[in-house]
Amino acid sequence: MVVMISTFSIEKPWRTFMVLTGLLFLLALGAGNLQLTTDFRTYFSADNPQLQAFEKLEADFNKQDTLVLLLQSEKAEGLFAPEALSQIAELSERAWQLPYARRVDSLTNYQRIRADQDDILVADLYVADASSEELSGIAAYVSQQPALHGRLVSKDQSLTQIIVSLTLPDNDPQATAELVSAAKAMLADTRTDAFSVQLLGTAVINVALAEAVERDMAALIPGSYLLIFTALFLLTRSLAGAFLSLTLTLLTVAAVFGVLGWSGATLTPVVGAVPSMIMIIVVADCLHILVSYQHALKQGLEKRQALANAQALNIKPVMITSLTTALGLLCLNFSESPPYRDLGNLVAMAALLAGVLSLSWFIAFLALLPAPPAARADSGLGQLLLGFYRRFIAPAPKRVFAVAMVITLMLAAGLFKLQFNEQWYHYYDESFAVRQALETQEQQLYGVNFIQYSVAPASGAGIYSPAYMQQLQQLTQWLEQQPGVGYVDSVHRQLLEIHQKLHRDDRTYYRVPDSADAIAQSMLLYEMSLPFGMGLEERINIDKSASRLTLNLHKHTSRELVALDETLRRWAQIHTPELVLTPGTGLDMVFAQISDRNSISLFSGTLVALVLISISMMGFLRSWRLGALSLIPNILPALLAYGVWGYISGQVDLGLSIVACMSLGLVVDDSVHFLSKYRYARDQGKTAEQAVEFAFATVGVAMLITTLVLATGFALLVLSPFSPTWGMGALMSLTVVLAFVADIILLPLLLLLFDSRDTSAAAPANINKSNSNNESN
Repeated sequence: MVVMISTFSIEKPWRTFMVLTGLLFLLALGAGNLQLTTDFRTYFSADNPQLQAFEKLEADFNKQDTLVLLLQSEKAEGLFAPEALSQIAELSERAWQLPYARRVDSLTNYQRIRADQDDILVADLYVADASSEELSGIAAYVSQQPALHGRLVSKDQSLTQIIVSLTLPDNDPQATAELVSAAKAMLADTRTDAFSVQLLGTAVINVALAEAVERDMAALIPGSYLLIFTALFLLTRSLAGAFLSLTLTLLTVAAVFGVLGWSGATLTPVVGAVPSMIMIIVVADCLHILVSYQHALKQGLEKRQALANAQALNIKPVMITSLTTALGLLCLNFSESPPYRDLGNLVAMAALLAGVLSLSWFIAFLALLPAPPAARADSGLGQLLLGFYRRFIAPAPKRVFAVAMVITLMLAAGLFKLQFNEQWYHYYDESFAVRQALETQEQQLYGVNFIQYSVAPASGAGIYSPAYMQQLQQLTQWLEQQPGVGYVDSVHRQLLEIHQKLHRDDRTYYRVPDSADAIAQSMLLYEMSLPFGMGLEERINIDKSASRLTLNLHKHTSRELVALDETLRRWAQIHTPELVLTPGTGLDMVFAQISDRNSISLFSGTLVALVLISISMMGFLRSWRLGALSLIPNILPALLAYGVWGYISGQVDLGLSIVACMSLGLVVDDSVHFLSKYRYARDQGKTAEQAVEFAFATVGVAMLITTLVLATGFALLVLSPFSPTWGMGALMSLTVVLAFVADIILLPLLLLLFDSRDTSAAAPANINKSNSNNESN
């Protein structure tokens, strides 16, 4: 089928070009249906146990989506100046009007508890008509409230925050952007000259994620494409070839996203890597055809014969590389994260499409253009590679192999330095306003990480039993002594204050009441005194069977979060047996668990892909030996790249954990083309040494150009301000370079050492370079 299409492309180039271009544009129209979602929950499958625990906790205690206004005092009087309190109060009041706002917590609407004999009076800490005496007492009151320190007010009392709790609609990507836009409009329309204001919260972080993707798509992706176009032109000296490769890349990207749009799927930030990966595949396929075409023209063939020769020489390698690339990328379906499954499926589809289009659309367009002067095809790169092989590898293959193994082991040792850690707050660099706000919260408030627990009583006495509340207080006090803990939010705090107020503010009564009835009555009085929207449903579930415990933390790695969770639950099991804690949850904990889970799943997927790729290679090369040898240069680049990464960084997050699986599908290209030329030469009766030289002479230029172009294109992504993008770009660029090194050093060595037997008794003793070049045609 593909052979027929490719042959038809040479015979009927106009018809081929018009039909295929029309089909591609038709597919691309579906891209208009796409929407981008930035909800972090999309990174986890519905059956993820940590996500299920998080959603169960949200169902019991309301959703945890927030919008936060960080207000840093700009004046010497600080937060408690009348003007500052007035502005905080106004912002708090207006925040209630924001879309999807469910609750607003701030310094001015903090519910201050007073007692009037047996009655509890609860009111906002600040009111607009407060007297100067009342205003002067606010600062003293705040300094005595543990529930305010580190949560709503910084220790130096120069920073406060307004927390807007949200109920965002499900499956509505525009809702978060609408909310953040409304918040910015509110700030622009409200007097805030007493403060510098920063926006934070899960809503702002999600919008920043979309902003990061848009930045990459708007600047770095076009920049990398332009860089690759320039490099292609300079290295191949073919303006038409470079232009056609870039055009075919853009058409393939548009078609693949169009198919995704027609399917009704939603985009996630992960797809920002798709254009670069498709670029690798398309450029590699086109380059091999283009170099073969130029080489045939140099040998004196006319245009149509040269295209037919390039087609015949590359049709099997291009199709097998498309197949093996797709197989490698499809192993991403073993990922624990749905967006990465979509990434694998998208690029696998692109690999198959690119293989067909490079053998049809690309060849048809070349057929429509005038043949370039043959002299332009001679870049000298082929002779450079061949000279490298003859001088450094061929004379002493065993010695070079031993040196290569030592270097391989040294680089691979870096694998032991790797740690799987997810630190989402490092996704953004300092150019993002959200990163600056995160640093402010980290340094002056309770930190950027949190773990949440649903805490139920072990006995049937209920959460209003003295034992439950006393042990909840005991657990909170222990947690507050742990390093890195910023603030612990527990329902017992209100109980202690109420009990004290009901006993004439006697400090000795700042403790848990002695009876369940006294606790229940105190909490009921408190709840009845609260204004609408400020109840305890955020901390106590509806049937009063459990309360929520929130542990706010300064920066922790994912491993530290998991270790703290395990330590906390072990301590509670021993010292507070009345408390039954669910495993710690929250988005921090969900992300903390997924890197390890994802790596294990992808390891299984990679093994499956290796088996399938090896079977495909053995069938294509008609040799189990060559198929087995091909696995070594295909596996090693990713392993060595991770080894080098271990020395450089040592940290692997969710985005970097998929590079091995991705690269397995991408680095096979050069080894397939090299082995196909090697196998062709062996079938012609050449020795292993001669066949390796033949492969260098015929495919070495395309391998070198592909590596230079694609490594540079990926390296450009290092300029991204978004760490998942620059990390993947750096690791993929490193992998591409190491794959080239493996293909020009290790693969020839393996062939010389393990496939040196003669394939024909009549094999000529020496076949000169001229004959090798002629046979490549």
